[in-house]
Amino acid sequence: MAVSSKKLWTKDYVFGIGINLLVYIVHFLLMLWSTSYAIVNWGVDIGMAGLASGIFIVGALVARIPAGRYIDFFGRRKMLLAGTLLFFAVTFLYLVAPGVGSFMAIRFIHGLSFGMTSTAVSTVVAALIPNSQMGTGIGYFTLGVTLASAIGPYMAMSFVNLHMFTAAMMVVMVLSGIIFLLSLFMRVPERRISETERKEFRKVHISYFFAKKSLQIAFVAMVGGVCYSTVLSFLGEYANSLGMSSVGGTWFFICFAFTSLICRPIAGWLLDHKGGSIVIYPALVLTFLSMMTLALARTDWMLLAGGLLLGAGYGTLTAACHALSIHCAPISQIGVATSTYFVLLDLGIGVGPYLLGNLVTLYGFSAVYVCAAVLSLFGIAFYYIELGRHSRFTTQRMEEDRVLKLKEAAEMK
Repeated sequence: MAVSSKKLWTKDYVFGIGINLLVYIVHFLLMLWSTSYAIVNWGVDIGMAGLASGIFIVGALVARIPAGRYIDFFGRRKMLLAGTLLFFAVTFLYLVAPGVGSFMAIRFIHGLSFGMTSTAVSTVVAALIPNSQMGTGIGYFTLGVTLASAIGPYMAMSFVNLHMFTAAMMVVMVLSGIIFLLSLFMRVPERRISETERKEFRKVHISYFFAKKSLQIAFVAMVGGVCYSTVLSFLGEYANSLGMSSVGGTWFFICFAFTSLICRPIAGWLLDHKGGSIVIYPALVLTFLSMMTLALARTDWMLLAGGLLLGAGYGTLTAACHALSIHCAPISQIGVATSTYFVLLDLGIGVGPYLLGNLVTLYGFSAVYVCAAVLSLFGIAFYYIELGRHSRFTTQRMEEDRVLKLKEAAEMK
């Protein structure tokens, strides 16, 4: 087992951040691009176009569960290279799809490669980060998702508005090629598999695919994911229904990215030095305030305020839950813990629109955000009952966990 270097900012760590940033730019760009492309190219309705775009997430979920379990058996480098190569190769199929059915198959396969790549690079980066700086390291790493959430949609809307669908795919191909090259030159620390693990390789049990110790904090991330999904799915139509300008699109996500960029490094430092609860509770409160601000929004400025609050709340929450999910798990389960976090987060983002979407026709868009705000309060209660009151993430408990990991790493040498 290659133990994490004491130095955080290494070439390989920076490469990992770059891969994560570019993968999510492509992801967010194609989510919007695919919907418009399906409508323009094949004349499908909005429901079918949304399915063609969203089936990507289904593919990601299908890949993440086994990827987390088997990454150390097959080799982290092999899985990372396989994922990035497939991610690159699939981009050449989009423009030659003869119909919406084949287009959806391509989206699903691309989702599989996304699930493999994001799980692999997250596992590798977690192994590169010193245990004492896990919160800070994951905070900087996940900034890629934040930046991508502003850059990707902005690029997509720019291309789609000009009907430059082919040009958008050319950009996607170039970015995907860079992703593969970065993974090719990235040093990947592998983990030695014990004889006991080898004997259990063919066994199938839920504990092999989900890290039990990470489930509770990953569930908190899922609650945040449901809240965030209401923005991804309904904010544009909500703004249009209120007669607002383009703030509901581009500028909202720029505000979201701005506060995330500021808050995530601070939250990472607090998590490493002051414990988990000092980050999780404020993040959930800010998420609640952002949802209520959106529910009450009647002006562009209120939407912008909601974006700023969401970036500080949800942006911080996901980074903290990601770091704590890895922190909870032993070294031998870093891959499974990473997968557990992403599966529950993606599940929240995926099911959120279906859980809350029916409220739009019955009570209007505001009701969706009120329900999301209530869900944030539920997240606070859940965290307190399951983790907070048991002092799970105090500085003392977290330091004890780090000592145990150092001992585990020494035994694996």
